[in-house]
Amino acid sequence: MALRIVNNIAALNTQRWLSVSDAGMKKSLERLSSGYRINRAADDAAGLAISQSFRADIASFKVASRNASEASSLLQVGEGAMDQIGNMLTRLKELATQAASANAGTELGKIDAEKAELILEIDRISGVTEYAGTKLIDGTFGTLTPTWGSSLVDTTYDIDTTNGLNYKYTDTNTNNATVSFTFNSPVALAADTYTLATSGGTAVKMTGALGEVFEGTLAAGGLTLSFATIGLTLTGASAMTTTAFGTDTIIVTDAGYSSMTLSSSTATGTWTATSATANSITLTNTRTSDVQTVLTVDGSAQTLDFDTLGIKLTLDSAYADNEFDSFAFDVASSGSSTFQVGSSNTANDRVNISLGDATASGLGISALDLATAAGAQSALTTIDSAISALATVRGNIGAAQNRLGYAAANLATTIENVQAAESIIRDVDMASEMTDFTKNQILLQAGTAMLAQANMAPQQVLALFG
Repeated sequence: MALRIVNNIAALNTQRWLSVSDAGMKKSLERLSSGYRINRAADDAAGLAISQSFRADIASFKVASRNASEASSLLQVGEGAMDQIGNMLTRLKELATQAASANAGTELGKIDAEKAELILEIDRISGVTEYAGTKLIDGTFGTLTPTWGSSLVDTTYDIDTTNGLNYKYTDTNTNNATVSFTFNSPVALAADTYTLATSGGTAVKMTGALGEVFEGTLAAGGLTLSFATIGLTLTGASAMTTTAFGTDTIIVTDAGYSSMTLSSSTATGTWTATSATANSITLTNTRTSDVQTVLTVDGSAQTLDFDTLGIKLTLDSAYADNEFDSFAFDVASSGSSTFQVGSSNTANDRVNISLGDATASGLGISALDLATAAGAQSALTTIDSAISALATVRGNIGAAQNRLGYAAANLATTIENVQAAESIIRDVDMASEMTDFTKNQILLQAGTAMLAQANMAPQQVLALFG
């Protein structure tokens, strides 16, 4: 019996080691077939976390590299168009030089006609030079930003984009008929009715119905009244006096305005809002024929999508019908755009590039006069300035292209090095793993044979009783 028990223990021991060899071989097979040392978090939790971060960075670096290459291509498109505009400026210089001389005689009309055609072509090229639908050199390239108009006449409202408030100036004595507001810092005013009154000398007190009191100072000449503590300045069209305020009021109400989003298709220029019909807002661009009306829903927060204009206006539940009547905002290009050439949200991972304005008006040549010798002589200076301005922009584009080239080269090196680091952590060492696989395969075969031997021992004991 003791012999049988010993042999059973030997079989169990052999089976345990056989299981170890089998698990090792399966692990080696998994690694050799996948090519990875880490196939699941249990293989190496820390290594998996680090390598996963590397993989995300590598993918981002590859896109950033493409961004740099495409940005360089975009710049090349713009610079190529500027080359032809530069050629036309050279021709304009020739024409101006010819027209400025007395020997031009009766040819001035023909010279001026060619000048007009060249200016038209400069504007045409500026208008059609695009990259992926984005105009490059007509002065609209870059991020579009809205700037709120601030001129108020009597009951006209203005919107403070910091706090989403309406400001209404009421001139009870008609002495300060035209007043505009300027906000120099976040305004701390609450929605309320504030009464203006002199408080001695050049001081003006603004008292709210809810009890708030602010002291203002009327500047020499009476053109500005400043409330420094709240960053509010009132500017009159003509001189104001402290006694002229009388019981004038500033009414502050919640405009119901939250934010605005512009798209790349939004036209630049001044936009005005009207509410010709109930529960509606109509936006009209004073510099273009763009106009669109969107119906609003009173009493609820919502985003109005002026889709044909590329404008989204977000309102909160405080918006009241007709509250946007006559308010205006300007949309202008920043003149530059940002290209992402890194994997993080930092200034060092972005490159800001400006393409300038190569239109005739942007270059200052739209009013050239070559119909007279005097006009042509003046035009020589104007054209020289335009040539210099264009050369400056082209020089900046060339510098940006070189910078992007170095950025792309650095990204290529970074991708190579980070991939190597990720490979060391996650990829399998094929030679070492093949050695382990062969070892485990031999152990598995040997263990199988030994298990068979261990299972035969009890049979030999039974044979003694035969």
